[in-house]
Amino acid sequence: MRATTPILLLFLLLGMDASTASAADVQTQLGAVSGVPSRDDSVEVFKGIPYAAPPVGDLRWRPPQPAANWSDVRSCDQFGPRSLQKNDRPRQSEDCLYLNVWANRVRKQDKRPVMVWIHGGGFTQGSGHQGGYDGTQLAKRGVVVVTINYRLGALGFMSHPALSEESPNDSSGNYAILDQIAALKWVRDNIENFGGDPNNVTIFGESAGGTSVYLLTATPLSKGLFHRAILQSPWLDPVIFRDLKQENENGPPAEFDGEEQVRRLLGDDADADDVLAKLRAIPAKEILENVKQRWPVATDGWVFPEDPRQIYAEGDQHDVPAIVGTNRDEGTMFTPRKPFGGTLGNFKEAMVERFGEHGQKVAQYYAPKSEEMLWEVGVQQITDTWFVQPARQFARAMDRQETPVWMYHFTKPVWGWMGAAHAAEIRFVFGNLEEPKPDDEVLSEAFMDYWVQFAKTGDPNSDSRPVWPPYTVSEDCHLVMDKNLTVGSKLRCEACDLLDTILESRQQPFDSPQRTD
Repeated sequence: MRATTPILLLFLLLGMDASTASAADVQTQLGAVSGVPSRDDSVEVFKGIPYAAPPVGDLRWRPPQPAANWSDVRSCDQFGPRSLQKNDRPRQSEDCLYLNVWANRVRKQDKRPVMVWIHGGGFTQGSGHQGGYDGTQLAKRGVVVVTINYRLGALGFMSHPALSEESPNDSSGNYAILDQIAALKWVRDNIENFGGDPNNVTIFGESAGGTSVYLLTATPLSKGLFHRAILQSPWLDPVIFRDLKQENENGPPAEFDGEEQVRRLLGDDADADDVLAKLRAIPAKEILENVKQRWPVATDGWVFPEDPRQIYAEGDQHDVPAIVGTNRDEGTMFTPRKPFGGTLGNFKEAMVERFGEHGQKVAQYYAPKSEEMLWEVGVQQITDTWFVQPARQFARAMDRQETPVWMYHFTKPVWGWMGAAHAAEIRFVFGNLEEPKPDDEVLSEAFMDYWVQFAKTGDPNSDSRPVWPPYTVSEDCHLVMDKNLTVGSKLRCEACDLLDTILESRQQPFDSPQRTD
């Protein structure tokens, strides 16, 4: 056992409660860790703590396994590697299951709420330690912040019949979601020693991180691991939802995709009895370069006993207070400069191809009056179909279950022609603005106040901010997050109602184009 630290000895000699001592080494279930000062001296950050064993070799495409213990104090002064991804960001590795903790340097006896951030990036890129995700400013407001890495792309989602066959749950894919669950179990078992309350955990994330929050609120495997949820611009394009073994409206079985990609990778060896041994022997970078990176979320009977959308429709999601919101110009990041081939005729044909018998009605609703308007229409359609309508559908599912839920809409232009674009709100949430204007700082303070108050109490409202009414199906209210905070209602109501009607008439989600970011 490690010797008593000098600062702890001083507190003991003075007869003071060690639970109020300044920062020192922190004991986890696997061993002690030491942190480093963060951007503010009042906050300490512990970087690159392993929460599971490296998912390499025989552990590739398996549920995360426990990490090994260590005996010496582990110096957590460097972030762990990012998950492998197709970009030039440094320090990428298949060995990527690490998390980071921002905590006040003074550990109080009263435990602080915990906020666990899940990064976005379309499940193919990103990490928990991008610059905008620094947790210092939130931690200064009385919470403990955790950010995580998880497996991405084929390493995080590939399904295959041989992988399902070796699984005791007859399941494959969804490894990234299992990683996130393992990280939440680490938080449950260790965060108290960092000053956090394991019985008051908020998960929050943006884009694919918001999708992850949506999925974690649906899977029974995460029950009890978190107590509040914030979904920022959850990406819920229907094409991501597929069945493991059966074709559905969005495409063939997820296992079929795995068979197809493995055949591309191994050729004739794809049918060998030892196909998994061959797959696990291939260098991870070779897999990254030779198979697709965009994979579906699989309804596998274990992580997801039913399609997640069906879980919400039946009211079987976790009963945890939630915030969900979108940005006004989500689609600017994903719309080509000349969508629909640049012609009005192509637009109408695309609507019929995409929405079938409802295509003419959709074309009439959006009705671009000129070819110059096609880009604006493309932006609005992606904003509506990938983000706004699914966010409202989530909020309505929570309200039907009588679970408190609040909706917001971020409308402040941030990135030039992209406006209030996808991901533009993140730095406001974390208080990490780049060259902020005074109005930006005011809005960022509001974001942090609402988010932290929600993490503390399950309700974002406090005496210091304008009242944010909860979302209900009948009132359909949301908070407009801009220079001035105002309450709006019936956000994109006609578009959402139209899309709802199409969904109900088909009794299945409409087809949607593949995301290309």
